[in-house]
Amino acid sequence: MRVPSPASLTLRQKLIEADKLARELTDHLERGFVPRVHNLRRVTQHGTEDSEVVTDVTVRSTADQVLESDDFARGLSTLLQTFLTSIDAETRQITT
Repeated sequence: MRVPSPASLTLRQKLIEADKLARELTDHLERGFVPRVHNLRRVTQHGTEDSEVVTDVTVRSTADQVLESDDFARGLSTLLQTFLTSIDAETRQITT
């Protein structure tokens, strides 16, 4: 994902980009992260639908999917925080 630096954008562009990032983060959490966490919990508590025996490989690969999803969410969150901090600084400068 290529996102321009907040320093090179106008306040309006920063707001638009922050909105896009917030929507993407929300979508990822709802459709990616949370379902993967529920799947991991289901696998570790009840086993897979095919069998009662859960292998270490199944648990590891399911946990790896959760960790990858978490890394992506954290990256989006950090980027969003950068934009929000920049927006805050610029609006403070305008209002004072």
